[in-house]
Amino acid sequence: MKPSIDLSKLYKPYPKQQLAHRAKEQNVLYGGAVGGGKSWWLVGEGIQLSLDYPFNRGYLCRQKLTDFRVSTLIELKRYMDATIIVNDRGKQEIVSLIEQHHQTENYFRLYNGSYIYYGGIGDDREGTTRVKNMTLGWVGIDQVEEITEVNFNWLCSRLRLKLPGIHYKALLTANPQPGWVKQRFIEQKLENHIFIPALPKDNPGLPDDYESNLRKWFPPEMIKALLDGDWDALEGGNFLFPYAQIRAAVNREL
Repeated sequence: MKPSIDLSKLYKPYPKQQLAHRAKEQNVLYGGAVGGGKSWWLVGEGIQLSLDYPFNRGYLCRQKLTDFRVSTLIELKRYMDATIIVNDRGKQEIVSLIEQHHQTENYFRLYNGSYIYYGGIGDDREGTTRVKNMTLGWVGIDQVEEITEVNFNWLCSRLRLKLPGIHYKALLTANPQPGWVKQRFIEQKLENHIFIPALPKDNPGLPDDYESNLRKWFPPEMIKALLDGDWDALEGGNFLFPYAQIRAAVNREL
């Protein structure tokens, strides 16, 4: 029998997050602004994939492990004390959802044999070397705009774990910024790719004055990008050359 699992006290997705959870595409980009509940969705979906497929292997990361530890890891550790009810030979038993957090090797082991590894993929050679040796069922990248497309492609190449009925997933969050993420998920309509936008107003868990205060303090281009989700807002700004011009020049050379 399947275990009885109720994690709603830790995470109850609101409508925009539910859309992202239901996405059938392999590559799902969620967010595109601050305060949209990106990290909650990312960790919640990773946990669910690890529960749906026993002995799954997932990898959660940011560009730098130091940034991951003060953001995404905090959300993941909220599940440390969660318990579930399992049925073993007709008897019910309460067990821990997460059996082990190995802080040296940077992984969580779940009760069903699934592992969630984590790290900083841009941390010198160690990040990419570790990834190249992995066999995974899902990957999750918080603030994917921070990493290179080469490293993203490396992570996708690790989605090769063989499990019955497994659905491979690349879970991504980002804020609007010129670069490959915008080109790949916003400007193009690639197969098996989807972008689901979420703004601060979509997140009922924020303080009432969160967005109004930021609108007072942010310069106009940051308001458009980080509060309104405008991916074109930072094309000029403080960049010496807008990304669109750089890409056009590269295409001319090619």
